[in-house]
Amino acid sequence: MALFEIEDQPLYRPFQRDEDINFKECFGGIPKSIMRFGKDAHLMKLIGEEETDLGTIDGDAHARGGGYAKNLRYSIYNPVQAKMILEYYTEPGYLVLDPFMGRGTRPVMTVYTGRNYYGYDTSKKTVEHNREMVEKNFPNTQAFCKMVHGDGTNLGSHEDEFFDAVFSCPPYYGIERYSGEEGDLSHMKVEEFDAQIERMFVDLYRIIKTSSYSEKRFHPVIFTVGTIRSSANGVLDMDYRFQQAAYRAGFVLYDKLLTENLSPGAGFTFRRNYQYSFLTKVHETTLVFMKF
Repeated sequence: MALFEIEDQPLYRPFQRDEDINFKECFGGIPKSIMRFGKDAHLMKLIGEEETDLGTIDGDAHARGGGYAKNLRYSIYNPVQAKMILEYYTEPGYLVLDPFMGRGTRPVMTVYTGRNYYGYDTSKKTVEHNREMVEKNFPNTQAFCKMVHGDGTNLGSHEDEFFDAVFSCPPYYGIERYSGEEGDLSHMKVEEFDAQIERMFVDLYRIIKTSSYSEKRFHPVIFTVGTIRSSANGVLDMDYRFQQAAYRAGFVLYDKLLTENLSPGAGFTFRRNYQYSFLTKVHETTLVFMKF
């Protein structure tokens, strides 16, 4: 079990699941099905939020629909949320698969919390950045950490029951367009995107370890997903679509977390949304599946 000390910060000590756990000390309170996560300066520094231009949209008219948001950075997974999910649903020493590693949060937080990491991303630049962040923060870590430049929905090469957990956040269809390299879901049509997700869940059911409710042994498959609006075509609800793909592969929906996000665009769009009779969306959903 790894212990890390970074820039005079106290040692992070992964804790074991215990009935006498101090929830306030470990999680800041009782984790609930609807939560709002703040920012932590130390954790944000670990993921190098301000140290790279990786993820800058650069005025792409397609990214986030253009307009007021065209010069924003791509969204970054909140490390406070990632840390809570890893500590609540997984155990120290677990090998965690991340099919869509994104820009830094899950690789860094997985190693930081004493887990092992195996991530994929279709962007070579993203993989290189994440590798640099882990090596910078944890130069002497004993954790296994592998990052692959490749398609995280094509997992057929892995052995059966190889991974202890899965934790990832896929592109939200085309709301943010990423590298465009081979396998990048954000550049695919909705039907092609969904087909890739279906294939991924079939592979995940084979390569994730089996959980046991009676023995309190759990190997979760965790995805944070969003809700996308497509004008008169209505809402593309990734929550529903991922559940259906997981059910067809054999998984059970075991738990669900709704996160209220900070939404800098709400002040620009709420009047338009009212005119079109729909609410401003400020939530994400984290789905937790198990194979029993």
